[in-house]
Amino acid sequence: MLSPYFLYAQNSKDEIIHYNGNSKFTLKVFASYVSSAELHNNIKSSISFIRDASIELNGGYGYGAEVTFNPGFSIFDVVFYFSSEYLKVKDDELILRFENDSAANVVRFTEEYKLIPLEGGIKWYLPVSTDRFKIFIGGGAGLYLGSRNRLVGPLYTTNLNKKAGYSMNVLAGLEYFVERNLSLDFEFKFREAFFEINGQV
Repeated sequence: MLSPYFLYAQNSKDEIIHYNGNSKFTLKVFASYVSSAELHNNIKSSISFIRDASIELNGGYGYGAEVTFNPGFSIFDVVFYFSSEYLKVKDDELILRFENDSAANVVRFTEEYKLIPLEGGIKWYLPVSTDRFKIFIGGGAGLYLGSRNRLVGPLYTTNLNKKAGYSMNVLAGLEYFVERNLSLDFEFKFREAFFEINGQV
């Protein structure tokens, strides 16, 4: 994720301080990219091959915001974070294959889902970090809201009811201050986000 990071301070001599460790709260806005997604249709089925069957989807894009809180621990350089995003993944190159004896028919269809993660956790800045360049790792948990639609020709599904899911996540990233009030962040996050939907055509 590439994020402008607005955080700065100046000392009495007007020297630039790229990072103010005494700041309690910070705000980030960012864009995100989903490299790939996997869609399971029947995760609660008692039949293993039906439960494990999935559809591989292309990636997607999103945007979001994150608020961090620095508790000011003197021993550990850690911050707590809360973030939310809007992610959309759409793949219109999927194929359904129907076979009947020697005959086979192929139908193209589109899968689209939207995901809103509400996540919180902790980030730890490693001791190798400097005032201008920081390396961090961390993780936490999240609540995941979403919707899903399938389009086959003129037919499309309608969501009847939804149930939020929850999961853990881990992350790692780099932060580089290019100016006193601007930094660039690059963050990897792995999550097994899920939500449940009942739908009909």
